[in-house]
Amino acid sequence: MYHPSDESLWDKPLFNDALLADHKHDYVKKDKKYDMQRKDSCIICGIINKDEAIEGFEVCRTDRFILYLNLYPYTNAHLLISPIEHIIAYEDLSDEDLLSLSILTKKAIKVLKHNGHTDSLNIGWNQGAIAGGSIKHFHIHLVPRYFNEMNFMEIIARTRPFIRSLEDTLSDLQRYTLYFLGKKSFDDVISSFS
Repeated sequence: MYHPSDESLWDKPLFNDALLADHKHDYVKKDKKYDMQRKDSCIICGIINKDEAIEGFEVCRTDRFILYLNLYPYTNAHLLISPIEHIIAYEDLSDEDLLSLSILTKKAIKVLKHNGHTDSLNIGWNQGAIAGGSIKHFHIHLVPRYFNEMNFMEIIARTRPFIRSLEDTLSDLQRYTLYFLGKKSFDDVISSFS
Protein backbone atom coordinates (compact mmCIF):
# COMPACT_ATOMS: atom_id res chain seq x y z
CA MET A 1 0.00 0.00 0.00
CA TYR A 2 1.28 3.47 -0.89
CA HIS A 3 2.11 5.80 1.97
CA PRO A 4 3.77 9.22 1.41
CA SER A 5 6.25 8.68 4.25
CA ASP A 6 7.72 5.65 2.43
CA GLU A 7 10.51 7.43 0.53
CA SER A 8 11.42 4.27 -1.41
CA LEU A 9 8.17 4.70 -3.39
CA TRP A 10 8.67 8.38 -4.30
CA ASP A 11 10.39 7.67 -7.61
CA LYS A 12 7.93 4.98 -8.67
CA PRO A 13 4.76 5.76 -10.64
CA LEU A 14 1.65 6.19 -8.52
CA PHE A 15 -0.35 4.00 -10.90
CA ASN A 16 0.91 0.74 -12.36
CA ASP A 17 -1.64 0.69 -15.13
CA ALA A 18 -4.10 2.96 -16.89
CA LEU A 19 -7.84 2.53 -16.87
CA LEU A 20 -9.76 3.58 -19.95
CA ALA A 21 -12.37 6.19 -18.99
CA ASP A 22 -13.96 6.54 -22.41
CA HIS A 23 -17.07 8.16 -20.94
CA LYS A 24 -14.96 11.31 -20.46
CA HIS A 25 -14.26 11.58 -24.19
CA ASP A 26 -17.49 13.44 -24.90
CA TYR A 27 -16.81 15.87 -22.04
CA VAL A 28 -13.26 16.60 -23.21
CA LYS A 29 -14.32 17.06 -26.83
CA LYS A 30 -17.48 19.01 -25.96
CA ASP A 31 -17.55 22.57 -27.27
CA LYS A 32 -17.67 24.46 -23.99
CA LYS A 33 -17.93 27.81 -25.77
CA TYR A 34 -15.39 29.22 -23.30
CA ASP A 35 -14.51 32.12 -25.59
CA MET A 36 -18.17 33.04 -26.05
CA GLN A 37 -18.93 33.43 -22.31
CA ARG A 38 -20.17 36.87 -21.28
CA LYS A 39 -20.05 38.67 -17.96
CA ASP A 40 -23.85 38.90 -17.80
CA SER A 41 -24.15 35.09 -17.90
CA CYS A 42 -21.17 34.22 -15.68
CA ILE A 43 -22.08 31.58 -13.08
CA ILE A 44 -19.49 32.93 -10.63
CA CYS A 45 -20.93 36.44 -10.96
CA GLY A 46 -24.32 34.84 -10.32
CA ILE A 47 -23.03 33.28 -7.10
CA ILE A 48 -21.45 36.61 -6.09
CA ASN A 49 -24.68 38.51 -6.82
CA LYS A 50 -26.77 35.82 -5.05
CA ASP A 51 -28.81 35.04 -8.15
CA GLU A 52 -31.73 32.89 -6.94
CA ALA A 53 -31.47 30.69 -10.04
CA ILE A 54 -27.91 29.64 -9.11
CA GLU A 55 -27.25 27.52 -6.08
CA GLY A 56 -24.30 29.00 -4.23
CA PHE A 57 -22.44 27.80 -1.18
CA GLU A 58 -20.68 30.97 -0.05
CA VAL A 59 -18.37 30.48 2.90
CA CYS A 60 -17.58 34.19 3.24
CA ARG A 61 -16.38 37.21 1.31
CA THR A 62 -13.87 39.96 1.84
CA ASP A 63 -14.06 43.35 0.16
CA ARG A 64 -12.35 41.89 -2.95
CA PHE A 65 -12.78 38.08 -2.90
CA ILE A 66 -15.35 35.38 -2.26
CA LEU A 67 -14.73 31.90 -0.86
CA TYR A 68 -17.30 29.28 -1.85
CA LEU A 69 -17.70 25.56 -2.25
CA ASN A 70 -17.49 23.94 -5.66
CA LEU A 71 -20.95 22.75 -6.72
CA TYR A 72 -19.30 19.71 -8.35
CA PRO A 73 -16.48 18.93 -5.90
CA TYR A 74 -13.60 16.62 -6.60
CA THR A 75 -13.29 15.84 -2.87
CA ASN A 76 -15.04 16.98 0.29
CA ALA A 77 -14.52 20.69 1.05
CA HIS A 78 -13.33 21.52 -2.49
CA LEU A 79 -13.08 25.29 -2.01
CA LEU A 80 -12.91 28.04 -4.63
CA ILE A 81 -11.67 31.63 -4.31
CA SER A 82 -12.67 34.25 -6.89
CA PRO A 83 -12.37 38.00 -7.20
CA ILE A 84 -15.72 39.72 -6.72
CA GLU A 85 -14.94 41.83 -9.77
CA HIS A 86 -15.35 39.93 -13.04
CA ILE A 87 -11.65 39.35 -13.77
CA ILE A 88 -10.78 36.67 -16.28
CA ALA A 89 -7.06 36.00 -15.83
CA TYR A 90 -4.54 35.88 -13.01
CA GLU A 91 -2.34 38.51 -14.65
CA ASP A 92 -5.29 40.94 -14.70
CA LEU A 93 -5.35 41.06 -10.89
CA SER A 94 -3.76 44.15 -9.35
CA ASP A 95 -0.65 43.76 -7.20
CA GLU A 96 -2.78 44.66 -4.17
CA ASP A 97 -5.30 41.96 -5.11
CA LEU A 98 -2.52 39.40 -5.59
CA LEU A 99 -1.29 40.06 -2.06
CA SER A 100 -4.84 39.80 -0.64
CA LEU A 101 -5.45 36.62 -2.64
CA SER A 102 -2.22 35.06 -1.38
CA ILE A 103 -3.08 35.82 2.25
CA LEU A 104 -6.63 34.52 1.83
CA THR A 105 -5.37 31.37 0.09
CA LYS A 106 -2.89 30.78 2.92
CA LYS A 107 -5.70 31.09 5.46
CA ALA A 108 -7.95 28.76 3.45
CA ILE A 109 -5.18 26.14 3.28
CA LYS A 110 -4.78 26.29 7.07
CA VAL A 111 -8.53 25.93 7.57
CA LEU A 112 -8.88 23.04 5.11
CA LYS A 113 -5.99 21.18 6.71
CA HIS A 114 -7.43 21.65 10.20
CA ASN A 115 -11.06 21.02 9.32
CA GLY A 116 -10.37 18.09 6.99
CA HIS A 117 -7.65 16.45 9.08
CA THR A 118 -5.25 16.29 6.15
CA ASP A 119 -1.92 17.82 5.25
CA SER A 120 -2.35 17.40 1.49
CA LEU A 121 -4.05 19.68 -1.03
CA ASN A 122 -4.04 20.40 -4.74
CA ILE A 123 -4.03 24.14 -5.34
CA GLY A 124 -4.27 25.82 -8.71
CA TRP A 125 -6.36 27.14 -11.55
CA ASN A 126 -7.16 26.37 -15.18
CA GLN A 127 -6.80 29.50 -17.27
CA GLY A 128 -8.11 29.35 -20.82
CA ALA A 129 -10.08 26.74 -22.70
CA ILE A 130 -7.13 24.58 -23.74
CA ALA A 131 -5.86 24.45 -20.14
CA GLY A 132 -9.23 23.10 -18.99
CA GLY A 133 -10.84 26.37 -17.97
CA SER A 134 -14.60 26.04 -18.02
CA ILE A 135 -15.66 29.40 -16.54
CA LYS A 136 -14.33 32.70 -17.80
CA HIS A 137 -13.97 34.27 -14.34
CA PHE A 138 -10.72 33.71 -12.47
CA HIS A 139 -10.95 31.21 -9.62
CA ILE A 140 -8.48 29.18 -7.59
CA HIS A 141 -9.25 25.59 -6.63
CA LEU A 142 -8.21 24.29 -3.23
CA VAL A 143 -8.79 20.55 -3.18
CA PRO A 144 -8.09 18.66 0.06
CA ARG A 145 -6.66 15.20 -0.59
CA TYR A 146 -7.16 12.12 1.57
CA PHE A 147 -5.88 8.57 1.76
CA ASN A 148 -8.13 6.03 0.05
CA GLU A 149 -10.30 8.70 -1.58
CA MET A 150 -10.74 6.56 -4.71
CA ASN A 151 -12.44 3.21 -4.49
CA PHE A 152 -14.42 0.71 -6.50
CA MET A 153 -17.45 3.01 -6.68
CA GLU A 154 -15.55 5.47 -8.86
CA ILE A 155 -13.89 2.88 -11.02
CA ILE A 156 -16.76 0.44 -11.52
CA ALA A 157 -19.89 2.54 -10.99
CA ARG A 158 -18.46 5.87 -12.18
CA THR A 159 -19.81 7.36 -8.97
CA ARG A 160 -17.92 9.43 -6.41
CA PRO A 161 -19.21 8.99 -2.85
CA PHE A 162 -18.96 11.90 -0.42
CA ILE A 163 -19.03 11.61 3.34
CA ARG A 164 -20.37 15.14 4.00
CA SER A 165 -23.06 17.14 2.27
CA LEU A 166 -22.28 20.55 0.81
CA GLU A 167 -24.57 22.07 3.43
CA ASP A 168 -22.72 20.43 6.33
CA THR A 169 -19.34 21.30 4.85
CA LEU A 170 -20.47 24.89 4.37
CA SER A 171 -21.55 25.08 7.99
CA ASP A 172 -18.17 23.68 9.11
CA LEU A 173 -16.19 26.20 7.06
CA GLN A 174 -18.33 29.20 7.98
CA ARG A 175 -17.20 28.77 11.58
CA TYR A 176 -13.82 30.16 10.42
CA THR A 177 -15.26 33.37 8.91
CA LEU A 178 -13.76 35.71 11.52
CA TYR A 179 -10.34 34.19 10.80
CA PHE A 180 -10.77 34.61 7.04
CA LEU A 181 -11.74 38.24 7.59
CA GLY A 182 -8.78 38.91 9.90
CA LYS A 183 -11.00 39.73 12.88
CA LYS A 184 -9.79 36.81 15.03
CA SER A 185 -6.68 34.66 15.13
CA PHE A 186 -6.89 31.04 14.03
CA ASP A 187 -6.31 29.85 17.60
CA ASP A 188 -9.07 32.11 18.95
CA VAL A 189 -11.51 30.80 16.36
CA ILE A 190 -10.80 27.12 16.97
CA SER A 191 -10.88 27.61 20.75
CA SER A 192 -14.46 28.86 20.36
CA PHE A 193 -15.52 25.49 18.86
CA SER A 194 -15.46 23.66 22.19
